[in-house]
Amino acid sequence: MNANKLKKFKDYILDLLYPRHIKCIFCGNELNENSYNDTCEECMNSLPFITHSCLRCGAPVGDDNSGVCLNCKSSNFDFKLARCVFSYKDKIISVIHKFKYNRMKFLSEPLGKFLCEYFATWNINPDIITSVPLHLSKLKRRGYNQSECIARFLSEKYNIPYYDLCVKIVDNISQTELDLKQRKENVKNVFKFNNEYKKEVKDKTVLIIDDVYTTGSTCNELSKIILSAGAKEIYVLTLAHGLGNQKI
Repeated sequence: MNANKLKKFKDYILDLLYPRHIKCIFCGNELNENSYNDTCEECMNSLPFITHSCLRCGAPVGDDNSGVCLNCKSSNFDFKLARCVFSYKDKIISVIHKFKYNRMKFLSEPLGKFLCEYFATWNINPDIITSVPLHLSKLKRRGYNQSECIARFLSEKYNIPYYDLCVKIVDNISQTELDLKQRKENVKNVFKFNNEYKKEVKDKTVLIIDDVYTTGSTCNELSKIILSAGAKEIYVLTLAHGLGNQKI
C-alpha cells in the first residue's frame, strides 16, 4: 500500500472512530440544532474564553484589571503583541492534547475556526502567516504539525500567504516542566530561518501561530530570527494561554 492510500485508509478509520459533525469535540455528546462548530451548547457555554487579557501577551487577567501581566512586566519581547483565544485549562487541555498526540487531525477544522473568529476581532493586518515548526523527528512521530494545521486554516480563510519561515534544527527537550529561565535557554539556537523566503519576508508584518502560549519564550525566539531576516514586525496568536489569572 503506497503512502497516499495508507493515509486515506487511516483517515477512513479515524472517521469511523470519531465521526465529524456528529459528536461534540469536547464531551462526545451528540450535536443538535443548538450546537455550534462541532461543540454542544453545554460545552460552548463553559469554554474558558479569555475575555480580559494582558495588553502585551494576552494572558487571562481579572475582570477589574487592565494593563500588562506580571510576566510581561519582567520580560522584553521581540514580537509586538500576542493574543490567545482560551485559557489552557479544563476541556481545552483535553482537546488540544488529543489534537497534538492522538492523531486527531480533523480537530484542526473546529479549532481553526475558533482561531479565525478571534482573528476577525483583532485589528491587525499581517502580510504573512507562519507557525512554530516541529523538529523532523517529532513531526514523523506525530504525523503532522498541529500549529501548522490551524495556521493554514487561518491562511486559507483570510487569503493570507502561509510560509514555513523557520525550521527547527535541534530536537530540544520539552518546555513543559521548565521554569522561565530554563525555557529561554532551551529554545536558543534551535531554529533557523528558511532562506527560501528571504525576499517574501522583507519589510512584512508576520503572524506566528501556535497551539499554546505559556511564557512566550518559543515565539520570542522565532520573532528574533524572523526580524533578523528583514521582517517589519511580529504578532502572535495561539489557541490557549497556559498562565492562570494574574494580578496586575
